[in-house]
Amino acid sequence: MKTNKTVKQIILLFIFGALAISCASDDEPVVVNEMPEEEMMDPTDPDIANLDLTFTLHTQQDQIGDFAFQEMAVFNGSVHSYYGAGLGATKEMPYNLGVWHSDNGIAWVSDTSFGSERRGHSVTEFNGDLFLIGGADNDDNDLEEVWVSNDGVFWTLGSDLLPFGGVSFHSTVAYNGQLYLITDDYEDDAGTQMMAVYRSDDGFNWNLIATNVFPVRTAAETVVFNNKIYLIGGTNDTNFLNDTWTTEDGITWAEVTPTGAFVDPIVFHSLNTYDNALWLIGGWSITNQYNNHIWYSQDGINWITYDGEIPFDGLYAHDALVYGDELWIFGGVQEDGLSGAIGSIKIND
Repeated sequence: MKTNKTVKQIILLFIFGALAISCASDDEPVVVNEMPEEEMMDPTDPDIANLDLTFTLHTQQDQIGDFAFQEMAVFNGSVHSYYGAGLGATKEMPYNLGVWHSDNGIAWVSDTSFGSERRGHSVTEFNGDLFLIGGADNDDNDLEEVWVSNDGVFWTLGSDLLPFGGVSFHSTVAYNGQLYLITDDYEDDAGTQMMAVYRSDDGFNWNLIATNVFPVRTAAETVVFNNKIYLIGGTNDTNFLNDTWTTEDGITWAEVTPTGAFVDPIVFHSLNTYDNALWLIGGWSITNQYNNHIWYSQDGINWITYDGEIPFDGLYAHDALVYGDELWIFGGVQEDGLSGAIGSIKIND
């Protein structure tokens, strides 16, 4: 099955080189409202100048501590975080974060763990429940599990016998009443590794619907935008990638070529839909291990990069969620180690 050499090298570098933990004290939220010095027009709407954003730092570190490689979801009004790396991580147990939730995104409560500590899993809201799928444990075993919860706190193992087997650094997305899983954990009868797309009506029973849909990669980011599934970036055994692929049915995929400049090949970035646009933030790129760039597109083709002041350092393996009317950024790996910072971005009217 897949080798994921590049990803495993990144993870090993993270384990042995980036476990410097900073314990900054909490401060009152810091708000930065910065207008870009130069006006850049969005090609899709010439009346819209470059973004006018407000940045708010809500905390440098709270009960959850410093954290990265977590998977998060907003569910029933609360923010939930599942597994990843946290305070006290060691070479023997690098992924130790556990399970947490917050009713305001800032103050956190530890919840009962279920299954194994892991990274490279996915968490997706579907049919009124949360589904946690796969991941790799601290022994590097890909996990063949689907967990389900109707409240985000108490979980049940729904299935541990899946047609795609154990998966990690895959993507799952809820789209048009079905759940899709996209993985490079697939080989044809000749032993050739390729991408595979599975689809489910209930999150437990899955059908293989497409293979070899685009070049092999792992750790890509996926989101629904303009009634299509968008997938951007990732890595294979030799290269980081920055190509964009879209589909309306999970079966037929088309590559979208951005107009003008776009992000360097990248992995461990975040990709969200916020305020009717795509947002790509941070990540480990081919040119810079720690990026704090913000890329924005209203159509998935024409992208602009925010050129105002960005009051946070470069990071990767963070998570970003739309919570309330803001885009929140949680944790990540920075040059001096894990981050416990929680901040948000808001578009000014």
